[in-house]
Amino acid sequence: MAHFPPSFGFRVTPTLHNKPEGPTLPSNNPVPTKPFVVVVTGAGKGLGFHTALAYAKAGASGLVVSSRTQSDLDELSRQLKAVNSSINVLALVADTAKDADVAKLAAETKARFGRADVVIANAGVMGKYYTAEDGSTRLPYNVEEDLDLPSVIDINFVGSYYLAKYFIPLLKSSPNGAQAFIAISSVTSHFPNSGFTPMAYNISKLAQNRLIETLHNDYAKSGLVFYAVHPGVVLTPQTQSHLTVSDGAKWKPILNDDIGLCGGFLTWLTASKRDWLSGRYLNSNWDVTELEAEKDDIISRDLFKFQMAV
Repeated sequence: MAHFPPSFGFRVTPTLHNKPEGPTLPSNNPVPTKPFVVVVTGAGKGLGFHTALAYAKAGASGLVVSSRTQSDLDELSRQLKAVNSSINVLALVADTAKDADVAKLAAETKARFGRADVVIANAGVMGKYYTAEDGSTRLPYNVEEDLDLPSVIDINFVGSYYLAKYFIPLLKSSPNGAQAFIAISSVTSHFPNSGFTPMAYNISKLAQNRLIETLHNDYAKSGLVFYAVHPGVVLTPQTQSHLTVSDGAKWKPILNDDIGLCGGFLTWLTASKRDWLSGRYLNSNWDVTELEAEKDDIISRDLFKFQMAV
């Protein structure tokens, strides 16, 4: 990613990481209070699955995990219990692009735990492949090919909105907790074209970033914190499929980040209330010690937000 322009924020810290280590190891970030309840959507596979495991390792007393596939939730629940036999797991099949499903998820979380400390909007898709005239398949390159845009926006952005809509009241009613809402964004939110990843995906992630900034501005006085986080460039079941299509070779050199990178970063992020980072876009690759050293500069210059250059 060294070829990205500075505005993409990849080299904010001189040191970058591709796996959790030191201050971002979950074992070094025990949850700050008990009980401590974490909600992770899209947890059946990939990033969400391993983020849930990271919080189990950090000592969360309760985990609410959702997926559209029951068998994936069953396997995740088994692994969570293997990490921490005393953890209370609420696993629910849910489509976070549906208002009613997210409302039910929040209601059942409140009924089981009475609180939420960290809510992570992780459920997301890149979209359907485009089939070219020669029969080959690949990610769509432009608006004429990006036929799945409404669905991608619904899952990635509208789903995050629903999660905020129904879980913010629960976060507000947990004043002694972390009170953190996190959207799993992407460096592709900076991309102004569809040459690498589809327009629908890029725009949905940009919208998530603005959602996080808006929520921060609306709710900071309530003590809540909001973060948009790039999880790294990770080999997951979803990105694995990109390797098999006609332009899959472009993915091979970059899928180098550990699947636990983001989960480890998030356990650090929520180990204390880092309100100075609230409302901002963050990158799991950053070195958190170097990031903390820049705290005053980040605050004074109001960095890591999206605005027009004039």
